[in-house]
Amino acid sequence: MLDFLRAKHSRMLVWTLLVLIVVGLAGFGIGNTGAFRSSAVATVGDTEISTDDYARAMQQEMRALTQRLGRGLTMAEARQYGIDNVVLARLVNDAALDEEARRLGVSVGDETVARQVLDVQAFKGPDGKFDRDTYARALANVGLMPAQFEAQIRHEVSRDLIASAVQAPVAAPAAAAKVLLGYLGEKRSLTWFRLGPEALTEAVPEPDDAAIQAEYDAHHDAYTTPETRHVTYAAITPDELAPAIEVPESDLKAMYEAASDRFNTPETRLMDRIGFGTEDEAKAAKARLDSGEITFDALATERGFSASQIDQGALPASRLDPGARAAVFGLAEPGIVGPVPSPLGPSIYRVNAILAGKTVPFAEAEPDLRKERALKLAADRIANETPRIDDMLAGGATLEDLAKETDLRLGTMDVTAASSEGLAADPKFHDAVMNGETGIESDPVSLASGGVASVRVESVDAPRLRPLDEVRDQVIAAWKAAEASRRLVALAQGYADEVKGGLAFDALATRLGETPETGGPVTRSGPLPGTPAAFLRDGFAADKGGAFVTADGAGVLIGAVTDVAPFDFAAEANRDAVANAENQLRGQVADDVLASYTNAVRDAAGVTLNRAQMDAALSRIP
Repeated sequence: MLDFLRAKHSRMLVWTLLVLIVVGLAGFGIGNTGAFRSSAVATVGDTEISTDDYARAMQQEMRALTQRLGRGLTMAEARQYGIDNVVLARLVNDAALDEEARRLGVSVGDETVARQVLDVQAFKGPDGKFDRDTYARALANVGLMPAQFEAQIRHEVSRDLIASAVQAPVAAPAAAAKVLLGYLGEKRSLTWFRLGPEALTEAVPEPDDAAIQAEYDAHHDAYTTPETRHVTYAAITPDELAPAIEVPESDLKAMYEAASDRFNTPETRLMDRIGFGTEDEAKAAKARLDSGEITFDALATERGFSASQIDQGALPASRLDPGARAAVFGLAEPGIVGPVPSPLGPSIYRVNAILAGKTVPFAEAEPDLRKERALKLAADRIANETPRIDDMLAGGATLEDLAKETDLRLGTMDVTAASSEGLAADPKFHDAVMNGETGIESDPVSLASGGVASVRVESVDAPRLRPLDEVRDQVIAAWKAAEASRRLVALAQGYADEVKGGLAFDALATRLGETPETGGPVTRSGPLPGTPAAFLRDGFAADKGGAFVTADGAGVLIGAVTDVAPFDFAAEANRDAVANAENQLRGQVADDVLASYTNAVRDAAGVTLNRAQMDAALSRIP
């Protein structure tokens, strides 16, 4: 089932609003642009979906996609991907359950709604208690009145009640979980060896014209050039600007003094510690250590400590309690000291190694400090210059003007969707190029490096299928590679058939001069190092003792299943897996049942869409 048809109603809209409130998103879209008109974008029975609710849900979906993609998403892109319809379908499903709640008379009281509101952290004042003024201000930031928000909570909780009632009787058959775990939990051990093209005894012949034409016709995509955008850009990055920036010596010395921890590493000591309950216990233990009756490690074991529990790591003197500091750092060489007081009681320390401190002199640190400072000054200069660059572009300046009057440098490049070198590796720069209009300077683009750029698409070459004559050698090479692979697979399949006919796999490998590798036991999901994913798939499709062949680049793997271990449902270690599988299946079945119920309610109530109002709502979202 499609996820958005599963009526994912549980607090979707309310929690969307809470996210907006908590992270302070007033000003994103609806908050500062004023409410949309009250006309509904859709109705389900007598239940309306307002333009406000639709716009908020759309904004939240776009923000979530922006976070996942790592770049901004335009409304045009969102609609191209069908996000507007996905959001609408989700809201229609919610409205269908609202309509059903109204029909059944399902609602919740003011006390339940109040509990929900009082639990929201964003509505609490400095004293940690609910504050009505904070509540009203937070809602106003996203264009809501308290009554509207509380009504939405009431709807959400009512939908939860209906969904819980619909899903409560659902139980997934126990046999279904067993089938699933039996499939996923089965383990196999395999053996294999690899054959390369050198295993072919005859050279692959040259293809005739018909074969060449067939190879070309079957793989037009391989011989088609991508859309290519020829671009002029003006750009500057801190790395480019920094070498021209003078950094005063006084700045560098101030940086050096401020970063004393970075350039002065104190002496540290690798040590272990054993703690005791009383001073007498510690003294008695130290006497045993001094006499040689027991070793430090044996003493730790006797007291129930593992090596990791006594290990203190490498510590400077400042990390130790004053009482232990003098004793531990008073040792001239590794050894045992104590008992000494510590926050955890009397302790005996063993110093395992002394790591000398190090001071990096200013002269040695200066080049790095100079580069860091220059990069920071360059980034600041670019940031301060960006508003002027924006103003110049808005006033009609060209890239050439920018190059003359600012630090930006002029350049040209060709960019495709797959370009990932130089400036084209920057997502925002790449987006500006791919979405740019021919002959028009883009707005300033803030680069990930701290730089800034503007681009102008000079021309666009559409994708072009290169003529056969132009790529003939490439087509011949592709045909020969494919033919070699076909012949190698056929040869390997013949060897596999010998194993199926009774020849021992190891005997086949010996005859061919190969040394088999082994792996497993492993489940279907692997991994099985040294093999492609298809090898495991083929291995789980084969019978025990049977051989199989898997293509792997220019070579093939000949494999055999040496052992099959079914999933053990009775094993203590697998009980949680069985329970989890049953719960997951029940959840999936419950989701499908709720989806079917919601669809039936929606169809019975009837849905009316107002596409014009949808377009109007979406046009107001930045």
